[in-house]
Amino acid sequence: MRRGTALSIVILTVLASGAPAQTPQLTRDQVYFSIARRVNAQSESPVTNIVGALDEVIEVGEITVSPEGKATVVVKERAPSTSSTTSKTIRLVMVPAGDKWAWESFEENRKLYPVEKLFPYAKDELGRRRQVVAAKWAAYLETMTKQGDSAIRVLETAKAVLQGDPPPMAAVSNARTALAEARKGQDEQAILAAHRDLAQAAQPVGTLTESFEVLKANDAFLRLQEEFKAAQTGVESSRKDYLAAVAAYNEGLQRLPFALVAYGMEFTKLDPKIESE
Repeated sequence: MRRGTALSIVILTVLASGAPAQTPQLTRDQVYFSIARRVNAQSESPVTNIVGALDEVIEVGEITVSPEGKATVVVKERAPSTSSTTSKTIRLVMVPAGDKWAWESFEENRKLYPVEKLFPYAKDELGRRRQVVAAKWAAYLETMTKQGDSAIRVLETAKAVLQGDPPPMAAVSNARTALAEARKGQDEQAILAAHRDLAQAAQPVGTLTESFEVLKANDAFLRLQEEFKAAQTGVESSRKDYLAAVAAYNEGLQRLPFALVAYGMEFTKLDPKIESE
């Protein structure tokens, strides 16, 4: 047997016997997969799906390997922060793990923390923001209900003064009945549609004095009408609060370090149920 052939056989035999493979050079793609594997260990999300989600929110920058073999990776947010024109940048530390790399720590406020601390930290913060969204939505629906209740009080007083139903009475009454039915069925889309119909039906309540001069002289009517206008203002205020809460939650999904683990922990973007006016 030729010497070169024998040497080749020996090398192949050593590799096949399970000799440790050399740790590969850490590339940007491997950084994504290292993060994804660590997140996958905490969730049921497939690694490839996590990699795809990460690529949408972070950009891998400089990679530096120390003489001890640890790698420091600079990652940057792809989406600009609403509070700064410069996207946030943090450091991650990776360590060799067989033929792969393992994510060891992350940076927050210029300090490095073990990656294990990021999961409860992100879960608490993003969970809190999601709860705020739910609370603001409930508050918005409540202000819409108060607007309808206030409209009925105005119309009932106008009816007593005019000795007949004012024009918006039927529409407001029907919208309130539809809202009550939607709430019984707990159909969120039906509830939202009923609220919108109620708001539209109640709109003319604020201008009844323009059509009926006699109402201008009735103090009880005027007081209730002012309460109705205040309720309308409350609806707009709660609308803005809800939309701001959704924006704050969605931004958190793109901000470091939360963006590194948000998708794998099933925190996904929320589409607002209403639009700004």
